[in-house]
Amino acid sequence: MGLRVAHNLVSPNVLDFVELAEEYSIVEVIASEKLEGKTLSDLDIRARFGVNVMAIKSGTHFNIAPSADDMIHEGDILVVIGHNNDLKRFEEKS
Repeated sequence: MGLRVAHNLVSPNVLDFVELAEEYSIVEVIASEKLEGKTLSDLDIRARFGVNVMAIKSGTHFNIAPSADDMIHEGDILVVIGHNNDLKRFEEKS
């Protein structure tokens, strides 16, 4: 619990943080304007950061297991899973 609170305090674009194991977690990241209008394929998140987007929350719509053609909009919430170091790099760049 303390790790979740600490993570949320230092990462303003992270809404939630769930530790799965010592080095692996799931985070909810708010999409910034840098991601606006780009597809998951355009962003190549898995290749660039080594993390996987499990879902996209856009308003009241919740897209579980999004496809490569799904577009991201500023303010969308990306549910991402991966190694903590990779997640941190993704948070800093997105």
